[in-house]
Amino acid sequence: MNIGKRLKKYRNQRGLSQKRLSNHTGISQSFISSIESNKQSPTITTLERICRALGITIAEFFSKPDNSVPDSLRPLLDNARQLSPAQRKNLINFLESLNRDK
Repeated sequence: MNIGKRLKKYRNQRGLSQKRLSNHTGISQSFISSIESNKQSPTITTLERICRALGITIAEFFSKPDNSVPDSLRPLLDNARQLSPAQRKNLINFLESLNRDK
């Protein structure tokens, strides 16, 4: 598994620069760059901080991509992952109301 490639993919999906991810995690931009270029490997603690900033779990980071989700819905799913449980419930209620209005 290429940790650097996965990190870069998740970071880009969220529209984050290395600098912005650095600001969110307290991890230096140069270290993030080194991880992405596979020059260094993060510790589990560092990876947990990165995953938290990306709005994913470590399990999600290492899981295989779910190809059952169409590409057009991936941005919605990525954004929903970053919501609090209460916000997710509100989003679900909103989406259900849209379906009722059909």
